Amino acid sequence: MQVEVMKMKTLIAYFSWSNNTKKLVDKINEKKKYDVVRIERAIPYSDDYDICAYKEAKEEVNKKIHPAIKPMDIDFGNYDQILLFFPIWWYTFPMPIATFIESIKGYKGKVYIYANSYTNDPQYMINSMKDLRKIDQNIEFKEGLFNKSEEEHIQFIESEEI
Repeated sequence: MQVEVMKMKTLIAYFSWSNNTKKLVDKINEKKKYDVVRIERAIPYSDDYDICAYKEAKEEVNKKIHPAIKPMDIDFGNYDQILLFFPIWWYTFPMPIATFIESIKGYKGKVYIYANSYTNDPQYMINSMKDLRKIDQNIEFKEGLFNKSEEEHIQFIESEEI
């Protein structure tokens, strides 16, 4: 008797302003071939780093503003897990990530968190996990990797697959 193994259906969701996170996701997905969706602010951030970082993003974090994001035509319920990638902004995730989490309220799969930063302070991942859980305590957030290479991400993702 042959037993058919069901492969988990995985989605990569990511936010990237400078495209550094996008490049990481693209490299990972060259091997993994998952469905991918980009999380984008409905009103784009300024192209000027100083305005984006020190005015727009900082104000959103300080005031806990969850900005509107562009619609995503995806049924998240069709996925067993979401791999969520983002840069660290102001010691936690960018606020469009908060809006994304609110948009998947009731999601029953696992959400793995992958963050990257120009500094290697592990507190940023701790902050992100804590802040995400405040948005929705019912989503099963799992700590992925922080500031690791493409190869390390692929190895970790494969180790978590059923």
